[in-house]
Amino acid sequence: MFLSRVSLYSLALMLFGFVSTLTFVNPVYADGENMTLEEVVVTARKRGESLIDIPESVVSISGDAIGRQNIKGLDKIGLAVPNLNLAMRTDGYPNVSIRGIGAFGLTQGVGFYLDDIQLFSDASSRFGDLERIEVLKGPQGTLYGGSNIGGAIKFVSARPSSDDVFGRVKVLGGQQGVIDVEGSVNIPLGDNGWAMRAFGFTREDDGFMTNPNSPAPDPSQGPFTTQPEDVGAYDESGGRISLSGPLSDNLSLYASVRFNEYDGPVNNWARELGGTPDNFQYPTVLDTNRNPTHEREVFGAHVELTWELEGFDVKSITSYTDAESTRLTDVDLTQFWFINTDRPEEFEITTQEIRFTSTGDGDIQWIAGFYYSSYKNEMNSQFVFGPGVLADASVGPIAAPFELRDQDERHLAVFGNLTYTINDWEIGIGARIDRWEEEEDNLDAETNGAIHSAKIDATEFLPRISVSRHVGDDSMFYFTASQGYEPGGLNGTTPIFTADGTPSLLAFEPEKAIQFELGWKGSLMDGRATAGVAAFFIDYEDRAYQILTPNPNGPGLIEGITNVGDTDQKGLELEFAFLINEYLTVTAAAGFIDAEWDTGTVMPDGTDLSGRTPSNVIDDGFSITADLNRPISDDLTFLASLQFSHQGQGESMPPFDPITNEAYSVLNLQAGFQKGPWELMLNVDNVTDEEYYTDLENFPNFGLDGLSGEGPATIVIGTFGHPRIVSASLTYSF
Repeated sequence: MFLSRVSLYSLALMLFGFVSTLTFVNPVYADGENMTLEEVVVTARKRGESLIDIPESVVSISGDAIGRQNIKGLDKIGLAVPNLNLAMRTDGYPNVSIRGIGAFGLTQGVGFYLDDIQLFSDASSRFGDLERIEVLKGPQGTLYGGSNIGGAIKFVSARPSSDDVFGRVKVLGGQQGVIDVEGSVNIPLGDNGWAMRAFGFTREDDGFMTNPNSPAPDPSQGPFTTQPEDVGAYDESGGRISLSGPLSDNLSLYASVRFNEYDGPVNNWARELGGTPDNFQYPTVLDTNRNPTHEREVFGAHVELTWELEGFDVKSITSYTDAESTRLTDVDLTQFWFINTDRPEEFEITTQEIRFTSTGDGDIQWIAGFYYSSYKNEMNSQFVFGPGVLADASVGPIAAPFELRDQDERHLAVFGNLTYTINDWEIGIGARIDRWEEEEDNLDAETNGAIHSAKIDATEFLPRISVSRHVGDDSMFYFTASQGYEPGGLNGTTPIFTADGTPSLLAFEPEKAIQFELGWKGSLMDGRATAGVAAFFIDYEDRAYQILTPNPNGPGLIEGITNVGDTDQKGLELEFAFLINEYLTVTAAAGFIDAEWDTGTVMPDGTDLSGRTPSNVIDDGFSITADLNRPISDDLTFLASLQFSHQGQGESMPPFDPITNEAYSVLNLQAGFQKGPWELMLNVDNVTDEEYYTDLENFPNFGLDGLSGEGPATIVIGTFGHPRIVSASLTYSF
């Protein structure tokens, strides 16, 4: 492992050095103007601002980088940003933490957004035709509310333009039978400022995992059913249509509708039997009696109205999302039919935000608003036990209730943020009052069809303060303190029975975190370079984790959320971008985290977590990106891009019985030519074919390994990082 990592580092440095020597020239344009990096504008504080002027850590991935690097899902975003731990999961609940804060499983933790609309059911969908992706690090409670305790990831779509007709079509094909087609078009609608933009894609992929369809270990388990060999094969398609234009002299509209269909595996899971990280086998063979599958359909719409008034704008943002999802999972991941789950799920989400934003050039800038959201979730799931599991071999299969619930969550909030500039100083003060409540109805078949209801609610106060000092026009020092929270809730997925047999829905408390960040960011070398450094400390209270445990009062597993205790996180982040010459840009970033459970943190079973590293915290990471655009002739340009990412080790779930997930490094390369409107690229992801898991979880399966009852009492489930894949793409722009 060490030698392979050294070889990977050496390869990355050799390639970087080769590209640099090819292109290092005098850093001045022919007209005598000095080269400068392009200014990066983001909306982290819900208004367009230069990245360098925002007193907190924000990472922006440009639309050009998204297209060149083929960022089509969440996994590559996780590789690109240090201190961001991100595993995609297709079930709508990405495993994600930023600076060690977030959630793996049923809680949100980090907010995902598309054009200021928070995504609760389909964050793992593919979003294309993007202007940029923003990663906001640390609690974002004041401006974004609950479920942003770790930060936010914002997909910002390219908006319609009334200037001209333009678009692009990109076809990509490669190993695993991949055929990926995407296209976008912008169309002005007359001379009155109206325009329409459309994006669509379709992808077929055979995946990299296979099912050998071994015979069931006992004929009494019923007839052997052959499953599709390609466990990871999937089809996905989707698109977005947007419209914008003026309704009057001071009123404009932006509206969009989006849709997505996915049919494929639940996740790229492996049943890891290596026992310890040194012995991990990384099996791409998933020998199950039932392939895990997921079918999901999503429809979303949003309308944004902007009134431009004297000194301020009023913006109304309304959204609606409807999603249907069905997940079929072989829980024990063996050919023995022990337990499968059938999990149909429906979502209906409505949000409304009204925002007031100052537009003047004065020393005081402000933003204020109201927010409402309604999240409804219905599940009617069941365990399906194989023949002979709960009775003799002639009885079965037997279905038992697993998740039977109607869940209704609502948020109502008022928020505001004000900045005051005096000479070189800027002082920012913000606050949010966020009222949340959750109601659940649980229908348990074992209690004569009775409906068991419960409700939990609270009001949170989320302050924010920042102080920054600009040094000239090029840099600033800043200090920011911010607070965030993850709402509490009810464990209504599987009923818990008290000693007298009464069903109950156990509540869990909200998580809370306050972060203190001290940093510097600025421009160097007459604008040819930018750099930043940030140190942070986070006090994280009532940290919650998803739990999976045998039900002591009946068959099956209990899946729910529990508060474990408090942790402290402190760390350091560095970033640097350098325009070496007019052809080559290099960026680098690094992050380090030291996190531990507070003294006295003890699990109900007596496990003492004091001083241990919490689950889902990556202790270090760094990334290097080099982008080259080198003209060869008047109409031919050589293009190349390199992305090298290293992720340090981290602890798996659950927190009381973790396994260390080993560090890994991934190198991606793209190279090709652009001639006129055509672009031809060769892409190699994971050049060295590194084997790694993006996350791990210990999963109880009652010690059953086939019918022998032998084998480990707990299996380890790993989510695969993608192995090496070679592809080529052809793009036509018009």
